[in-house]
Amino acid sequence: MRYKISKDIIIRSENASKPETQSSAYLNTLISRLGSVHSTFDFGCGKLRYQRVIARTTDLLALVDSEVQLSRTQMIRGRMTTIRDHVRKANDVGAYTVGQFASLERKFDRGFCINVLSVIPSARVRLGIVQLMRAKLKPGALCLFVVLYRNSDFTRMQKQANCKPYGNGFLMDSLRGFSFYGLIPPKDLAKLVERAGFSVESIVLDEGTAYLWARTPACATSVPSFSVRESGDNFEIDVA
Repeated sequence: MRYKISKDIIIRSENASKPETQSSAYLNTLISRLGSVHSTFDFGCGKLRYQRVIARTTDLLALVDSEVQLSRTQMIRGRMTTIRDHVRKANDVGAYTVGQFASLERKFDRGFCINVLSVIPSARVRLGIVQLMRAKLKPGALCLFVVLYRNSDFTRMQKQANCKPYGNGFLMDSLRGFSFYGLIPPKDLAKLVERAGFSVESIVLDEGTAYLWARTPACATSVPSFSVRESGDNFEIDVA
């Protein structure tokens, strides 16, 4: 997604996306040990960093990201293509914008939100996205939230002339435009998911990364309505 935070600053979250070759061995092992379910979503799928390992644990997989991320030509597993074209012929994998995801009638058995929340500069948008994920999960379903809460590289990066503090992180101005890098303490992450209607099942901390499993209420609850607005330079989500 992209976020316009001032007249001259548009944050391009796609700049923070990493390829499958830079996936976490810890997270790959965690996901591969999960039991199989029928349907799963990967919210903020990026460059499909964890798509293959998640796909082995589910019959149906929904990849969710911005229109920019799904339609731009980029290097995916060794060739230049788009995410849409990469999964176009797969019967068990679909690619959806956030707006399309919000409109789906299907409810999912499991969700993933991996290294997404910490690159969103707006606390309001973070909450709206977590609320949307809760609304798209079945009663009693689990969602894994993964965020950075400590990173030694950030200390070094923040000292560079092209970086400046912003919110719970910092902005970096580069040839690819502005990027936002944030840190979310585990306690703040737990408060966020609870505010969105989840209950926290567990939190594991490993090398500066928090892995939080959250569960939706066991009984069906009323579903809010979502207004998603995405343009080439801004993303907004409102919950009614």
